[in-house]
Amino acid sequence: MKKVCFVLSAWLVLAFLGCSSIYVKSDYDHDIDFTQYTTFKWMRNPKKVSKNSVRKGSLLDKRIRRAVEQELEAKGYEVKKSGRVDALLVYHVNLQKRVEVSPARYGYYGWRRGHVHRYKQGSIIIDVVDPRLKQLIWRGAAVGTIGKPDASQEKVNAAMTKVFEKYPPE
Repeated sequence: MKKVCFVLSAWLVLAFLGCSSIYVKSDYDHDIDFTQYTTFKWMRNPKKVSKNSVRKGSLLDKRIRRAVEQELEAKGYEVKKSGRVDALLVYHVNLQKRVEVSPARYGYYGWRRGHVHRYKQGSIIIDVVDPRLKQLIWRGAAVGTIGKPDASQEKVNAAMTKVFEKYPPE
């Protein structure tokens, strides 16, 4: 059952990354001086994983991590495998079922029926955590409607480029 849930969640994230339009949002702690963060490493995965988790070492996991690391390194940061660092990285995957309802209306040809549109919305959230303060200092998210699955490295890179456009905050 766990394998089925994993495969389903991985497929849904792959489908999300294949979307043509991705909405990106970020937020951060305004009291933090982000110039102090120059080295990063990935936080350990939690022992308890949700049904939407991406398994460590999977193709999608490697692609997300590679894309995040490339974005940070392009900005002059160092991503380490071990040792002491200024900040920790972690990502989350989320899926929500959505319903959009258009009401019935009267038009030129008389009454028109309302329409119910059901769809799935996926998101990938990247968190930057200060290990000394033990708190979240920055969060970036990419949200999109799930469509045709395509999570090539190029699609993942494009999504992460959009997410990290506003990192570090100014």
